[in-house]
Amino acid sequence: MDQNFHKNRQQISIIDNKEDIAIIGSWLFQKGKKTQIYYRRIVREFFKFYPKLTMRTTQITHLALFLKTFSNYSDSTRNTYKNALSSLFTFATKTGYLERNPALALDNLKTPDKIYSKVLSREQVERMIQLEENPRNHLILNILYFTGVRVDEISHLKKSSFHNSENGMIMMVEGKGRKVRSIHLPSHLSDAIMRYAFTLDSTDCLFTNDRLIDFGIEIFERKPISNSQIFRIVKAAAKKAKLSVQPSPHWLRHTSATHAIEAGAPIHVVQRSLGHESISTTGKYLDLRPKESVGDYIAPLNKRTY
Repeated sequence: MDQNFHKNRQQISIIDNKEDIAIIGSWLFQKGKKTQIYYRRIVREFFKFYPKLTMRTTQITHLALFLKTFSNYSDSTRNTYKNALSSLFTFATKTGYLERNPALALDNLKTPDKIYSKVLSREQVERMIQLEENPRNHLILNILYFTGVRVDEISHLKKSSFHNSENGMIMMVEGKGRKVRSIHLPSHLSDAIMRYAFTLDSTDCLFTNDRLIDFGIEIFERKPISNSQIFRIVKAAAKKAKLSVQPSPHWLRHTSATHAIEAGAPIHVVQRSLGHESISTTGKYLDLRPKESVGDYIAPLNKRTY
């Protein structure tokens, strides 16, 4: 059994019910590492709030009252708590551990959609990429923009992640919940990847963060590039391009989806490429920057009314 599974069970020890601990451990095991950290903390807070409660005795009122204690927090934070608990109880219901899902009755918390402010223009992206002289960083920016992958997905790319097919090169990425998806690469990007990979040594890791550990004899420690390093690469590229904003790698994900849809990409293609479970998530990009609205179809009024 994976060590993370046992770790998940140990770190929710505040819960007394052994069956609950087992189901929560199984649920967390399916999540990505970062999601595990957030969701584990939320579940601990919930059962600390109700020390004698078990999953089988949880009612909608328990969940609603718990979420109400975060009324002074942002809608986004409350939604994270709601989504975590909803995910847990949905999982427990699907596995047959619970007969009913108490989280189904929770009202969705509407959060302001601020994605529109995190979409760069084509010109901004072009300047960032063109001015980046480091081959590794240049390719990272290209992959982020032309595939829309998450920062954690690009940091784990290997040379073995790429395969040739009848229709061109395919990139395999491991997304949230360890789900693997295939992304077709445009020819100009696959050519750039091949040229870069040809310069690497026998290591399978595509992007490394080399560190000189013995200056005298030049021994290098070669590790996979970290997420924080990719953040710095994007911010440095934006600064060099003299952008008025400080984008993160996720901005390039939003930008990739928006530009693709505006260029006519079918929504299901964008959904599959970005790894969205629900097409409603991808749908947020459809009307992000509308080119027309009802006002364009209504005849102007008398000028004196303006």
